[in-house]
Amino acid sequence: MSGQDPVYDAQFKFRYLHPRHWPTWLSIALLWLLAWLPVRARDAFAAAFAPVLVKFAQKQCYIARTNIQLCFPNLADDEVEAMLLHSIRAGLMTFFAYGEWTARSPEFLQARFRVHGQEHIDACLAEQKQIIFMIPHTWAIDAGGLYLTSLGMPMCTMMHSAKNEVFDWFINRQRARFNGIVYERDAGIKAVIKTIRDGKHFFYLPDQDHGRDASIFVPFFAEMKATLPALPKLVKLTKASVIPVLSVYNTKAHRYELIVRPPMSPYPTADITADTRAMNAEIEALLGDWPEQYMWFLKYFQTQPDSPEGRYEAGIRKIRGR
Repeated sequence: MSGQDPVYDAQFKFRYLHPRHWPTWLSIALLWLLAWLPVRARDAFAAAFAPVLVKFAQKQCYIARTNIQLCFPNLADDEVEAMLLHSIRAGLMTFFAYGEWTARSPEFLQARFRVHGQEHIDACLAEQKQIIFMIPHTWAIDAGGLYLTSLGMPMCTMMHSAKNEVFDWFINRQRARFNGIVYERDAGIKAVIKTIRDGKHFFYLPDQDHGRDASIFVPFFAEMKATLPALPKLVKLTKASVIPVLSVYNTKAHRYELIVRPPMSPYPTADITADTRAMNAEIEALLGDWPEQYMWFLKYFQTQPDSPEGRYEAGIRKIRGR
């Protein structure tokens, strides 16, 4: 991203060829090759690695177990472990398929999707309304955005940069493949507001923890969560409709599914706390049949309402001290 242009710069840089990046290029090449494998064979290959990750990714699995237990306190330990394993299996299947979105044709990729609730999108488009697609962090979140842009929907989104600059270039170049616009998170909301007003839709990720100062505490499943109250403000400024949507990978049917709920209405109201809670309630409804698809390893509850310490730090310290 340049200092003047908040859009991610997807231009190739010669420094990406430095030998320190060769392992990353090898990984990208493997993803490209995996894109051409038969889907069921690739999924079986991915699923075989899931128990290995449960055993060795101790920090990430601790965060995921903590999140699942906070959200679903009535689950028995074996049910928590089953959800964790299923989540990792779904994550690996989508990751092993990640190269498809660069290597394969739009027709092939569109055929990999089944959409539920298309009529809600069509109704907004018929009224020439801009749409804010409110989409939580599932393993197949990128696939959902790419599917929509592959249909010709003008779209923008905001993303954090990856630590690895070559992989960051690869994934953002892929996100922009069908003319999607990718903004850096630090570009600020003004760029998004202008883009929506100019006629594009917004792919909005609402569920990360942005800290105490920027958030308000509202329920999320069975726990209070520091939640960014940006969505109702954004709707007021753009007059866009908010459509909750979930992008998942059906591990049994070996395909992607897009679950689209009706537009949030009335929204926003005069109560920003109620509006922020309504957003979380929509995420809960989306995940109702697909809880294993969520990226449970993210620190959704890092900011605690009654303690300055991060939610996960004590447990992580114990793991590191083993």
